[in-house]
Amino acid sequence: MTSSTSASSNYPSPISWPPSQYWEVAGGWSSFALQIGTPAQIVRVLISTAGQATWAISSLSCTPDLPPSCSQTRGDLFNNNKSRTWTEKGFYGLDLETNLYPPDNATYGLDTVALDFTNATGGPVLEDQVVAALSGSEYVLGTFGLGQQPTNFSDFTEPHPSFLTSLYNKQLIPSLSWSYTAGAQYRLKGVFGSLTLGGYDAARFTPNNVSFNLAPDISRDLVVGLQGITSTESNGSTQLLLPSAHLMFIDSTVPYIYLPLDACELFERVFGLVWNSTYEMYLVDDALHQTLVTRSPIFKFEIGNSRVGGPTVEITLPYASFDLTFKADLDSAPLQYFPIQRAANDTQLTLGRAFLQEAYLTTDYGHGNFSVSQCRFEEPIEQDIVPILSDNSRTTTDSAPSPPSVNEARSDQMSRLGRQKIIGISIGAGLGFLLLLALCCWPCIARYRRKRGSVLRTRAVISSAEEIQRVLEVNNGPPQASVNRSTSSLRSIMDFYVTNHDFITEIDTNSWNILREVPGNGRVELPENPKLCELSHIVRSATSEDLIPRRRAESGPRPPLSPRRRRGLVMSTSGLLSTGNIAKYWMWLTGLRASQSENSRSEESSASAGLKRSYLEKSLPTTPISESPQASSFPAWTRIAKHQHEAQDQYPAPLRLQEDSFQHRRGFF
Repeated sequence: MTSSTSASSNYPSPISWPPSQYWEVAGGWSSFALQIGTPAQIVRVLISTAGQATWAISSLSCTPDLPPSCSQTRGDLFNNNKSRTWTEKGFYGLDLETNLYPPDNATYGLDTVALDFTNATGGPVLEDQVVAALSGSEYVLGTFGLGQQPTNFSDFTEPHPSFLTSLYNKQLIPSLSWSYTAGAQYRLKGVFGSLTLGGYDAARFTPNNVSFNLAPDISRDLVVGLQGITSTESNGSTQLLLPSAHLMFIDSTVPYIYLPLDACELFERVFGLVWNSTYEMYLVDDALHQTLVTRSPIFKFEIGNSRVGGPTVEITLPYASFDLTFKADLDSAPLQYFPIQRAANDTQLTLGRAFLQEAYLTTDYGHGNFSVSQCRFEEPIEQDIVPILSDNSRTTTDSAPSPPSVNEARSDQMSRLGRQKIIGISIGAGLGFLLLLALCCWPCIARYRRKRGSVLRTRAVISSAEEIQRVLEVNNGPPQASVNRSTSSLRSIMDFYVTNHDFITEIDTNSWNILREVPGNGRVELPENPKLCELSHIVRSATSEDLIPRRRAESGPRPPLSPRRRRGLVMSTSGLLSTGNIAKYWMWLTGLRASQSENSRSEESSASAGLKRSYLEKSLPTTPISESPQASSFPAWTRIAKHQHEAQDQYPAPLRLQEDSFQHRRGFF
């Protein structure tokens, strides 16, 4: 038994009260040992989650006419007349289970109470505890109440604290809390009950995140919403056994599960149960017992904080938890029974000790909540006691770390139990992140490869353009020096269009034969992908050298563009310097150069002067107005469709490049 105060944490440790190691004859329940009076008298009791006092079977209940086994069957007897510390208070009624059984009476008094068989186990010894000596037969064994409510004998001016409250007031436990499970004789080699005061045993249950609020009625505070009961048999068939949801009171004082009448009738039809009006319970004969063992139903109780909605937890009970026995009298043979009872009204709806064989109940009065969890049955069973800290204990812990409350401790237990799952999830998340990173980086890698391919194709275009220039020089003669200085290389073309971006034309994607003017800036849109054979037959009418000086003279010197502005300029012109368009501009300037050489011999001064003024100062119309084959104020490529046959006779066809070299590629730079 643990009851010491931790020096490092500065708060008391929980008390783990070990069971008596007895399976009681009356029902096969796991009991706990107590010492009452001075000298100490040892009795065995069951746990009552609804009571707050200590009930012991009086020595007056086993009369001489009863079998000698009466004392042992009823958990040994307490004789208050043999205790020097007994202070009698009177003969009072048992203020417990009055909604289930007829009222009974007992002799009440104050006496010394200690936990377990001997003081050597380290259990606390408390004086002036409320003890009731029962002389009736309604309760076969005595009970130990876990409630925090005080007991008043005459009026409310002199309340006597419960055993749990006395432990907390004397700073023997860290909080007004407890945890309990009834034990299961049918599990493993028999698993005894577990009771912890001021904490819980984390090794005895499977944690969950469902929290229940204590009801305002202190006599029925552990109330849950029973939302469903289902049974699943060995053949896989499933039955619904609860027609409607109800509020149920958890009380380990009684062994039964009290259900509404319609639910009991469903149990009767599904499992062939028969109500015995003499004993007022469902007795099970040998034939029905064998049938139920063969069918081996598993019952699932779904409970929540309310009747409908909200988070729920399922408590699973095998048929073995419903295969119980009792004795009608001390010397009779045990009878088998099914532990459901017919509730006369809603106040009798109760989940009793049979339910707590598979459920672990933790109650924290300090925080006003409790929890119900599925029990664990694993070997070896080793204790893992965790304290539940109250708010008052938190303020006295100085700098030491505080243990959690019931919900915080449950969350910590879930995290410790699921550590391997967390590691697996982390590894999976890491792999998923790497996969996502690869998917995100793949478009960038593909774009880089496309850009590199575009650079290689552009180099091919440049070399092809130089080949075109050599062919045109062979057919048309060497260009003039002024033109040669401006268009001697592809880089000169690029610099010309970037520096004089006001003259850059935009390519029309709709038609080669339509000339459009961009509103507000005098730009002319060109077709996007003209054929090289058409470009080679353009009638040349002007040179770039004639256009640049006048424009610069009127607008003033232009500051050099930074590399960043040059890049933005190229990108903002809808791909004007893309691979295909560079080749187009090269062909156009080459045509201008050849046209200058031809026209300078006939109308050099007049045509150039008229062209410069009309090109720079006149807003261009949207359609050509001249049908003359002579030089006009409109760019020569507007007359391609009409005079193509004339150009074919006059100019030789240039070298044809690969069609893929002229594809429009946005974002080349």
